[in-house]
Amino acid sequence: MCCKILFNIVFHYVRSVSGAIAILFALMAPVVVGAAGMALDFSQAYLVQQRLAQALDAAALAGAASSTDATVIEQKIKQFFEINYPPEKIGATIEPHVVIDGDEVYVSGNAYYNTWFLRVIGIDEIDLVAETVVQREVQGIEVVLVMDNTGSMSTNNNIQSLRTAARNFVYILYGIPVPDGTDYDPAQLDSHITRDKRYIKIGLVPYSTSVNVGPYGLGQDPNGNSYGSPFVNNPLGLSYTTNAGSSNWLGCVLANNYNTDTTDNAGPWDMYRYCRDDQDRAVCDTDWRGRPRRGPNNICPRTPLMPLTNNVEGLWRSIDSMNADGYTLGNIGMVRGYRVLSEDFPFTEGSSWHNEYWRKVIVMMTDGVNTMHQYYTAYGPTQDHNLRPSDLNERFAEVCEHAKADGAIIYTITFAGGVDEDTKDYYRDCATNEDQYHHAPSQEDLVEVFEQISRELSQLHIKQ
Repeated sequence: MCCKILFNIVFHYVRSVSGAIAILFALMAPVVVGAAGMALDFSQAYLVQQRLAQALDAAALAGAASSTDATVIEQKIKQFFEINYPPEKIGATIEPHVVIDGDEVYVSGNAYYNTWFLRVIGIDEIDLVAETVVQREVQGIEVVLVMDNTGSMSTNNNIQSLRTAARNFVYILYGIPVPDGTDYDPAQLDSHITRDKRYIKIGLVPYSTSVNVGPYGLGQDPNGNSYGSPFVNNPLGLSYTTNAGSSNWLGCVLANNYNTDTTDNAGPWDMYRYCRDDQDRAVCDTDWRGRPRRGPNNICPRTPLMPLTNNVEGLWRSIDSMNADGYTLGNIGMVRGYRVLSEDFPFTEGSSWHNEYWRKVIVMMTDGVNTMHQYYTAYGPTQDHNLRPSDLNERFAEVCEHAKADGAIIYTITFAGGVDEDTKDYYRDCATNEDQYHHAPSQEDLVEVFEQISRELSQLHIKQ
């Protein structure tokens, strides 16, 4: 009897409590469901905000790297934003707002999310905002063109194709439209430049039997102004001349002994004096054809090197003055290009090898194998040394390794049919990687390769 009474009490209690819970649940259900819906709306809105921020970051980085021109940067940012946040993504976006202040690029954007559950309490959409700032680190480019001016380049007027290729290289790197059929007036070249020329420097090193260092060797620039300390020995007190037939000095220098002929060093160097020793005494009476001995500037490149500069008119005129004469000592051209690119004396226009804001590049080109004149080369009278072309190849390879170890990016080009497979291998190995070696079988290919390299380099001079 007692158990039955207890059972009835428990039963009635449970039934009454269950009823109360049911009533309470019925009352709370809208609140619970509403809260869950609100959480879903807010989580979706957060997702939209995160996607908006990521899209703005990606667009700002891509735009800042694309150009120094504010209009181009803004266009790129909007273009990349559309790619990274296409219309099918959840949340409608508004075109980003771009502000460029010096080296800083500010990008802000808005999006809104159309709610589902918050509509019940009158909230139809959630507005979202994101912004980002990119600090543009301007990275300059310093590039030296080391160009074969040997006698074989006169074949089929190949030297003219090299002039065209080098001019186009300069045009493209500075953002100047390549002329169609006619050249620009040199005095108007600067007005065509679209890139910030402060961050683009180009040097030129024409080479053949030697390299012409010009009046710089005697401490003067081409205008006769002081350039710095002389770095060429001049015991006879000769003056610099642009007349190759003169008995004065045209500007070519001799190489120093191994291994200073493969390294970046300050010299000094002796004057190149064809068929003469270091006392300027004649060491041969006739050339290889039995004709009277040539003048002291024989087979010295007529065009002097040009240190790193952003003087586009000067580069244009120097390139156009190149002519073909002499033998191929590619190692001499390469090491002089390496020295022009360096920050160290005698040419100090280059930035530090350790300056992370500048890229350093050598573009090395040849149309043939290394050869030496039977009487005289950049190493002086042939009878005074026992060098062979294979030695020049090995020294060329050493220069490449030294330059790459310092941080230079090297592009190499072999041109036309006078290059054997061994030389191609040396040039392939010299390049920073195999993709940066090119063989150009024809004049059209040579021009195209120079243009391709300059376009690649033009993408390097602005980075985050």
